[in-house]
Amino acid sequence: MPLKLFDFAFLFSKNRTENKCSIDILPNDVLVDGVFDYLDVVDILRLRRVSKLYYHLTHHAVVWKRLVQRTTLPLPPLPPTKRHNLENLTGIECERLLTRAYSVDKIWCKNPNFYDNWQFDAYYHIAHMAMLPGGQFLVASVCDKDREDWWVVVYVLDNRYTAVPILRESTRSKAYHLTAKYLTLHGVHGIMVSFVTRLWKHRADWDRGVNINEYAAEYDLDPPYPIKYECHTYHIPLEALEAQSDPRMIPNSGDYISRALVQAKGFNHVYMIRSSTPISSVSLDDIYGVPCITAVKQPATIMFKPLTVPSVAPSMVTLAPIQGHEHFCHRIKAVRALPLQRQWLVFHESRLPQNLSRHPVTCFELISIPDNKTGERLEYIHSSQLDYYLADDTFAEVYITEHSTPNWFDDSIVPSIRTRWQDDGWRPGTVSAFLRTTSPEDGLLRMTFYPRKVEQQSGHAAAPVFAGRSHEKPKHVWRYDLEWCSPVRFITAHTNCKYRILAGSRRTLLYTVPWDAISNSPEIHAFHRYYDSELEAEHPEMVNGELVVNEAPRYPIHRMPFQFPPGQRFETICWDETIGRVCFVAPEDTRVLVLDFSKRPKEDFLGRRLPIALEQDEDAMLEPDEYHETPGEPVA
Repeated sequence: MPLKLFDFAFLFSKNRTENKCSIDILPNDVLVDGVFDYLDVVDILRLRRVSKLYYHLTHHAVVWKRLVQRTTLPLPPLPPTKRHNLENLTGIECERLLTRAYSVDKIWCKNPNFYDNWQFDAYYHIAHMAMLPGGQFLVASVCDKDREDWWVVVYVLDNRYTAVPILRESTRSKAYHLTAKYLTLHGVHGIMVSFVTRLWKHRADWDRGVNINEYAAEYDLDPPYPIKYECHTYHIPLEALEAQSDPRMIPNSGDYISRALVQAKGFNHVYMIRSSTPISSVSLDDIYGVPCITAVKQPATIMFKPLTVPSVAPSMVTLAPIQGHEHFCHRIKAVRALPLQRQWLVFHESRLPQNLSRHPVTCFELISIPDNKTGERLEYIHSSQLDYYLADDTFAEVYITEHSTPNWFDDSIVPSIRTRWQDDGWRPGTVSAFLRTTSPEDGLLRMTFYPRKVEQQSGHAAAPVFAGRSHEKPKHVWRYDLEWCSPVRFITAHTNCKYRILAGSRRTLLYTVPWDAISNSPEIHAFHRYYDSELEAEHPEMVNGELVVNEAPRYPIHRMPFQFPPGQRFETICWDETIGRVCFVAPEDTRVLVLDFSKRPKEDFLGRRLPIALEQDEDAMLEPDEYHETPGEPVA
């Protein structure tokens, strides 16, 4: 009688070798519990190709769940819910996490000649978009074909079928400076979304035939009528998103629509900022468990607001001009909050007389975030310092990368891997500033700041408690300072080109456009990756205790292997450095082109691994019948 493929007898009769010196003679539990514990991700993947026995063993969920617990790879972020803890993650999801983490570094550091390309229909025209870290969700500002009605739509990307729009919220105009982050508000895990809209200040100007949505967001405006700016912040509970993005649900099926109808409202409005001057540098942060928003009211005011109590007035910090030059133009170029030390890293520009400085003086400094406990609006005046500045170039834009600080409350598997968070303070990555120069020549300047371990200060507020959960603060924290940074690195742009920057703390994507391009969708010449080992180092390069001067030849910009037709234009581009995914949208097109610079296992719409094997192991990658709300016991 023939043996079935997964019978115990089959594994020992057909897949076992007769060689007594081979490890194939070992029982399965010895291989999985003993031998596999000494193997890494790449070893497991290579072992899978040895024989049918190892092919089936390396597909079992327990192998990947144990591996994800002991890995030292920087894993891509996950939504901070119990759906993504160890018990509820399936084997293929754990494998996807590990293979992405391993392959994106290997592909990016070397010549990335591998990329997986696919596309999906967004059903709308997309003007701006932002990906959540980890690439699971995409938030986009969209409109109808007439560009009259505007919405913010959330898409789920890692779906068995295709990317699916699952939530939308109407907006009065196009959303600019779109940013999204996983944040917990009042104990509810969700996605915090912030964006800026522009409207004519006076209603009578709305009917004068000038479409305000046609103006680009990256350039200063000289509008014919006064404009009012609004910055809206919404919180979207992940419970509603995960219910609609359940891989077992077929999009647009009866069950799918029924579940959508009973879901609570997805977009919950949290806060709004109004201004008569442009709003820029919008960022969302988790400062010791409190979600906060930072925004810049041009020309030189930083607004900070904890989002837990919307009725409490914000704190306003205005940067005063350099002493003695108060009547000259002064504006903030970029701001990034550093949550672990409750400070902002600020770049601001002062245009001094030509006899004092040929180019504008760009200063960078650390400014303390005010701790407003009065419940009333507080306004501060900060005297600008000239301790650290750049005066040899004119900068068009400044981009400060994310600090990669994790969420304070996270129910996924991520905190169990970052065990040092409680013991000795979790070490954040580097923070870099990318500055695009226009004079004396077009190019790109970078400086990188490194964290240093210091004693925890007692002056910080106590750790918050939400829903009965709390965390003790570590004994040490990591702080950035302006002296502990890399030398300034400068790269000249190609002839008659300028860079557009999609900044990342470790992986930055660049593309070149004509030097005189000012439109929303300029012609794109080429794409480049920015890779420098300094971005992953733990400290600046030093020789005999002295910082290295920028003398050694370095060229960290490398052309990407993919090419588009000559004259190709894109309406918007977004980049997720954590998994190496970039999305493109062409003008007047509803399709989104996606390129992945990482490898991952894929599934068909039935949940079967692709390519489909001749015989499927029904026990290897089982999904739970339902997702548990309480964490299970760790896998031994």
